[in-house]
Amino acid sequence: MRLNLRELTRLSKDYAIKPVIGVQNITEGNTSEALTVITLDQKYILRKVKDREQAITEYHISEELNKRNVSPKILLSNNKEPFITINDSVYNLQIYIEHSQKPKEINFYQLGQTISLFHSSVHKVNGVHEQQDRFNLNKIWNELNKIDEVSTINFKDQLTFKVDQCSNINHDNNCFIHGDLGIWNLIFSQKDIYIIDFGEVRRGNNHFDISAVITSSLDWNQNDNHIATYLTCFKNGYISNFQDFNWSVLRENITLWFTRGMVALLLNNGINDKTCMHAELMMERRERLDDIITTNFIKTE
Repeated sequence: MRLNLRELTRLSKDYAIKPVIGVQNITEGNTSEALTVITLDQKYILRKVKDREQAITEYHISEELNKRNVSPKILLSNNKEPFITINDSVYNLQIYIEHSQKPKEINFYQLGQTISLFHSSVHKVNGVHEQQDRFNLNKIWNELNKIDEVSTINFKDQLTFKVDQCSNINHDNNCFIHGDLGIWNLIFSQKDIYIIDFGEVRRGNNHFDISAVITSSLDWNQNDNHIATYLTCFKNGYISNFQDFNWSVLRENITLWFTRGMVALLLNNGINDKTCMHAELMMERRERLDDIITTNFIKTE
């Protein structure tokens, strides 16, 4: 984010905050469009959003989730709007939460509770401006197949099979989903878990979000029994607030999440040894998780 100091010092005029004395770039996660803003007494996150509609939607969602302590508070400007404009771009300002990197041991019961609070709460928000699915699988698959190098992918047949399989998935849009609920959009404080970045919110199936958060949060070095235990803990936490949880639907959404991820990776980062190796790793993890869910949960239902 390229803003000069003069542009940032105006924040104390736009918001009821102390003067800005410094800024820090945010390098971790998918937060290239955000800055940490330091004032005389507090820290904030200044984040660029797509447009005013997204800013208003994010504000209303954060207000609802803030009641349950699972999202940072977004501030209203002195004009009583949940955004400001700088050089024709739209920004919101949220309270900074002290956090660390991904903890060594995630409390999957608490994680399930947090995600279910999102799904059970956002439907209460009026006027949600739904975002388009930027990574619609059919769209990005068609774009990938226009690249000459696609024929060199040694797992092309497997990937094609998975894309065809995903095209037949048709689950109910039973709630508003986050749409990009990987661990990169979670903040782990000492005792709480917070959800951030609502720029992909749209109607969908709750198991899509669950797939994203589980697959990005698991420690894949653990054995299958440990992973099955984590999944059980997550489910028990999740159904404490949102009852719709089905292992078979989750299994299909995990396939969808991984397949979208593989196609997007190859499309956006190019087809080369590094991206192909990572895509194959994603394929292996999908197969492993599929086996764990089938063996421990679906066969026992």
